[in-house]
Amino acid sequence: MIAIPLIRHELTSDLLGRHIYLFGADCAPAEVLRRLAESGAQEGTVVLCDLEGRRLSAAVLFRLDLAVGAVSLFSATATLALAEAIGHGDRGAMPIWPDLVTVDDRIVGRSLVESAAAGDRTSYVILGADVDVRTLQDTSHGTGDLNVMIAAFLNALDKWSAAYAARDPAAVRGVIRFLPRGFASVRESPGGMQCASASS
Repeated sequence: MIAIPLIRHELTSDLLGRHIYLFGADCAPAEVLRRLAESGAQEGTVVLCDLEGRRLSAAVLFRLDLAVGAVSLFSATATLALAEAIGHGDRGAMPIWPDLVTVDDRIVGRSLVESAAAGDRTSYVILGADVDVRTLQDTSHGTGDLNVMIAAFLNALDKWSAAYAARDPAAVRGVIRFLPRGFASVRESPGGMQCASASS
């Protein structure tokens, strides 16, 4: 069961998670966070959606002055952070450019990005993640503690976004070679996401 106090207990970020909102199955986190952003929500605000053990979604608000063309590269930080969070506890998660994460060659999560532009710069960026809990449960390592996973995602996203800010795109470009060579195909999984197969 998702609980904000349990998530906060694991957070190391001073920025992400200052304000956390938790909703049930009818929530679209990015949509809710977009409304909050346009109403003046602080950077680091998080919206979570727990879809009754089927899916777990998160969206995080960044108020960055980015060139609009840089958003796609910045969004890779969410994919990297999601892979770290799902891989927490040696699950062997693999990030696949640009927005997928696999375990046991099954796609168990994907990152998301939205932004609002003011001319050729962004006024805010929303990065997030969607985890297929059922598919992850069916992998060899299971789901683990989902509260720990959410906190690990926020901690890793804080780390990667700070690295991007400090070293600009080089921080992400240096690890962007995470698309497996021989990536062959995707197929629909029973949980609704897609499964990937790759050959060396």
